[in-house]
Amino acid sequence: MSLRLRIAGLLAGITALMCVVSGFTINEWAERDRAGRVDESLDQQIEKFLSGPKLASVFGGERIFRQRSGSDQGTWLSVEIPTKIIFSLSGYQDVVVESEGFPDILIPSTAGFFEAHDSRTTWRAKATVRRPIPSSSSGILLGGGPAGRFVEAVTVVAAISDDRDMTARSDLRKALLRVGLFATLLSAAIGWLLGGQALRPFERLRAETNLVRVADDLSKRVDVRGPAEITALAKDINSMLARLESASLDTAQALTSSREFGSNVAHELRTPLTSMRLNVDLLRTAELEPHDQAPILEQIESQHDRLLRTLDALRLLSRGDLTQGESNFEQVDLIDVISQGIERHFLGDKSIDLSLDLSDEIPLVMGWREGLDVVFRNIFENIMIHAVRPNQKLAVNVTARLTDSEVQISIEDNGPGIESTRRARVLERFYQVAEGNREGSGLGLALVDQQMAIHNGAVVVGESELGGALVTLIFPIVENSQS
Repeated sequence: MSLRLRIAGLLAGITALMCVVSGFTINEWAERDRAGRVDESLDQQIEKFLSGPKLASVFGGERIFRQRSGSDQGTWLSVEIPTKIIFSLSGYQDVVVESEGFPDILIPSTAGFFEAHDSRTTWRAKATVRRPIPSSSSGILLGGGPAGRFVEAVTVVAAISDDRDMTARSDLRKALLRVGLFATLLSAAIGWLLGGQALRPFERLRAETNLVRVADDLSKRVDVRGPAEITALAKDINSMLARLESASLDTAQALTSSREFGSNVAHELRTPLTSMRLNVDLLRTAELEPHDQAPILEQIESQHDRLLRTLDALRLLSRGDLTQGESNFEQVDLIDVISQGIERHFLGDKSIDLSLDLSDEIPLVMGWREGLDVVFRNIFENIMIHAVRPNQKLAVNVTARLTDSEVQISIEDNGPGIESTRRARVLERFYQVAEGNREGSGLGLALVDQQMAIHNGAVVVGESELGGALVTLIFPIVENSQS
C-alpha cells in the first residue's frame, strides 16, 4: 500500500470515527430532548383534565369528546394524546372513561411517569391521582352523575407512543449517516490530494535517485532543497553516493593495481628463477671443476636470497593491505623502535659513521609495532644496499624532532642519492633506481609508504646535505598518543 493511500485512509478513518462519536452524541441529545418534550406534553395533558368543570363534564357524560374547531368551550377537551380517567367512587364501582386509541397497558398503583408495553409498541405514560375532587357546588360531589355518588379520587393517565416521533427520529439518523458518509469520502479525497502534495518532494527525490541509477554514474548528486525532512534525506543520499563513489574508485584502482602487481610479481620472480634454472642446468650438464662450480653456486645462492627477500616483502605488503584501521594499534615508543633498528644494522660496524640526534621529548604514538619495525628496517636495509660506495666511509645521520602537531624522523646518508626526476617513483612497487640491481626487490620504500599511510603519516624523499638521499617520516600527534 502506497504512503499516499495510507494518508488518505488514515484521514478517512479518523473522520469516520469522529462522525460516529458525533452522531451518537447528537442522537443521544435528540432522544433526551424528545423525552423531555414528551414528559412536558403528558404534564400539560393531565393538567387540562384536572380542573373541576372538565372532570364533571367527563364524569357526567362518561365520554371524552374532541374539541370543536373554533370552539372555546372548556368542556370540550383535546384528546390527541390518548387519555384515561378513573373515578373512584365511595360504595360504587369505579367509573372509567378513556379516549380513542388509549393502549391496553397495566397502570401502576403509584403515581408518576412509567414505561409500558402493549402488543404493538412501547408507551411513555404518566399517572396522576387527585383527592378530594374540587367541585363548583359541594366540592366533593360531581354533578351530572348518578345522585348520591361521591368521588373519593380521580386518576388521570396520559400515554404517548414511541412510534409518534419514529419518522422524525429515523430521518435524523439517516441524515447523520449521510453526513458521516459524505464527510468520510470528502476527507479521503482531501487526504489523497494532500498526501500527493506532501509526497511530491519525495517523488522528485526518487526520480533524481533513479536517474543516478540509470546513468550508472556515482558522481551525480541529488538536489538538496525542499522541506527539512527532504533536505536531510537528500544529504544522507549524497553522503551515501559519495561513499559508494569512493569505494568504487578504490575498487577500480585496486583492480588495476592488482593486475599491475601480478604482472610485476611474475616479472620479478621469473628473472631469478630463470637464472637459477640456467645455472642448475649448467651444473648438471657441464663437467666443471670444483673451482669453476663455486661462482655458479654463489650466484644460485644470491638468486635464492633475492627470491626470499621478495617473497618476504610481498608477505608484508599483503599483511599491510589487510591492516587498515586502528584495531591493532597500541602505544609505541618510536625512539625504541629506531634504536633497535640501528642496533641490528649499524652498531659494531666500524666502517659506518653514525650520528644520532634523538629528542627526549618524543611522545609515544598509537601504531602497529610490527609495521613500524618494517618502516625502519627497510630504510636501513636500503642504505646498506644502495648507499655504500667504494673507497668512501658510509655516513648515516638519524634525527628525531617534535613540533606542535607532528613528529619528524629524518634519515640521511652520503651515498649516490636519488635523482630528482626519480624521487616521485621510488615509492612505487618494484621500482628500482639502479637498473639490474640483484640485491634489492624494489619493494622496500613501497612498504615504507604503505605503513606510513596506515599510520596516517607521510614519507618524503629528498636530497641530503651529506650528498646522498634524505628520507623524512612524518607522524601526526593525536590526543591519545601523548606520553
